[in-house]
Amino acid sequence: MRNALFLLLVLAVSNASLVWQFSSDGAISAKPVIFQGVAVVASDDGNVYGLDPSTGVRRWQTAVGKRPNELILADNSIYVSTSAGKVIKLGANGVKQWEASLNVSGYNVSRIYGAAVNTKEIFVTANTGVFILEKNGSIRSRISNFSDSILTAPAAGADYVVYGKGGELIRQSETGLTPWKAELSEGSFWLSKPVIDGNVVYTGALDDKMHAYFVTNGVEIWGARTRNWVVGTALSSNGVVYFGSNDGNIYAVDSGDGNLRWAAQTQLAVQSQPEPGIMGGKDVVFAGGTDKSIYAISTESGQILWKGSSTAAAGSPLFYQNKVIFGSEDGKVYAYSTERACSITDPREGDVAGPKELVVRGNHVSEAGGATVLVQVNSGEWVQANASEEDWVYYINPKAMLSPGLNVISCQVADGGGSESGPAYTSVTINHDPAVPLSNLVVAVSPDIIEGKNFTVFVNDADDGSPVDRFNISFNDGASIRANKNYTTNIAAPGEYSFTVKKIGFNDSTVKFSVNASGVNPLYIAGGVLLIIIVIWQVWTKFLKQKFAAKKK
Repeated sequence: MRNALFLLLVLAVSNASLVWQFSSDGAISAKPVIFQGVAVVASDDGNVYGLDPSTGVRRWQTAVGKRPNELILADNSIYVSTSAGKVIKLGANGVKQWEASLNVSGYNVSRIYGAAVNTKEIFVTANTGVFILEKNGSIRSRISNFSDSILTAPAAGADYVVYGKGGELIRQSETGLTPWKAELSEGSFWLSKPVIDGNVVYTGALDDKMHAYFVTNGVEIWGARTRNWVVGTALSSNGVVYFGSNDGNIYAVDSGDGNLRWAAQTQLAVQSQPEPGIMGGKDVVFAGGTDKSIYAISTESGQILWKGSSTAAAGSPLFYQNKVIFGSEDGKVYAYSTERACSITDPREGDVAGPKELVVRGNHVSEAGGATVLVQVNSGEWVQANASEEDWVYYINPKAMLSPGLNVISCQVADGGGSESGPAYTSVTINHDPAVPLSNLVVAVSPDIIEGKNFTVFVNDADDGSPVDRFNISFNDGASIRANKNYTTNIAAPGEYSFTVKKIGFNDSTVKFSVNASGVNPLYIAGGVLLIIIVIWQVWTKFLKQKFAAKKK
C-alpha cells in the first residue's frame, strides 16, 4: 500500500558511522523509546513505527493521528498524545488498546500539549485546561479550566501534576487543589517540559534560564542563565543538570546550586533533551541541534567528541545497544554506532580561510584503543593526522590543498576493532578566499648578541600579535630550521649575519643582526672612552676658566 513511501538504508558497519536510516512522510521530533526490544518513533505523518534497533527494518506501524507530541512508557505500554486532541494507548506490536478524544462537547480541546503518567492516572495539558484520564482511557475530570491557553507539557508526581502556564509554574493535586504557583519576573514557560527529580523540578523558560524549584513549596532554588531562550527539556543525572539553549550551547550545571560546570558550543539553537550514553568508551551526553547535527559531549570536560549529521534539525536522541538513535524534521530516523568517533572543533562550519596555513583540530575516542585519525579534504585521499590520546591536529596549505569557494574537511577513526565508514563522516564546510592578501610577520631578536651565547628569535603575527607556529628560519650561512613561537640558538663567531623567516600565508621577513666578540662589548669600550673624554674636557675647561679669572685679578 504505502510501502513505496518509505526508504530503508542499511549499512553493515559497527562504528560511529551511519548504521541505518528510516524515512517517513512527516517530521520526527519526539524522542524515540525502546519498547519490548523495538525502537519506537512517532512521525507527524500520523503514525507510530516500531523499528528493529539493529537494522532499522519496520516491525509494525500504527496510525494515531496527526502530530503526536511524545511517547511515554508506562504500564508495559506506550501512551501517545497528539496535538490534535487525542490520547492513545498502544500495547505489544503497536496494537491500539484504546483511544480517548478530548475534542468533545464540554471540553472542546483543539490542542493537547502533552501528557504525563503516574501509577494511578494520566494528566493531560490542553488549550482548555488540565485533564485527568483513567488508565482505561475514560476522562475522570478537568482540574483546571482555561480559555484557550498555552501550557507546557506536564510532569507527574505520585498524586499531583506540575506544568507551566504563561509566566507561572503551577503544581496541582489530582483533586484540583493548587498548593503553589511560582512566578517568573520576566518571560514565560513554553516548550520546556518540567522534569521532576526527587524533591526538585527543573524547567526552562523564555527568560533565558533553566530553573530549579522545590516541589513541596515552589520556592526557586536557582536559575542558571544562558544567552537566549531555554525551550528544551532538561536531563537530571548524577548531580548534574544538562540542557540546551537557543544560544547554541549545551550546558552542564550543578543540580544543587546551578553553578556552571561547562558549556559546549554548537552552531545553532539546541531545543532537544540530552541523553546519557557512551561514545568510544567515554561517558557522554548526546543532544540534537537545529544545525542538522547530533553531538556527543564528554560529561567530564564538555568537549565535543563527535558530531553526526542529518539533513534537518535533529530531535531528542536515544542511546541503545551502542547506537544513538534520533529523529529529524526531515522525517528520517538515524542510527549511528558509537564504538569510535572523531570531532572537528576548529575550523567551525562556515569559517573563511585565506592564504594562512589552516590548522584543523579535533577530539577522538576509541573503545578498542590504539586509534589513528585520518583526514580528508574534499574528495581527496585520507591522510593520517597527528594524534595524541584524545586530541588530533592536521595542517592544510590552502594554496595547495583548497579550492576557491566551498571545501569539505572530514575526519574518521581507525583502530584495532575497525574503522568508520561513510557516507556521513564528521565534516565541516569552509569557504576558501584566495584573494585575501598575505599577512606580515613581526620578528624580534634578543639584544646584545655575544659569540657563543644563546639568543632568541621571536615570531608573531602582525594581524593579532599572536605567536606563530611552524615557521621556517633560513640563515645566511645555509642553516635552516623549523620552530614554533620562538627559536633559541647561538653563533660561534662574531660578525654581521642575517636570516629570513618564512611561513605559509605570510610575506617573508628578513632580519640583519650583529654578533659581538666575547669579553668586553666594543660598544661598552667606546662608550667608556667617550665618557673619559667628556670628563677630561669638563675638568680642562674648568681649569682654564679658573686660570683666566686669576690673571684678571
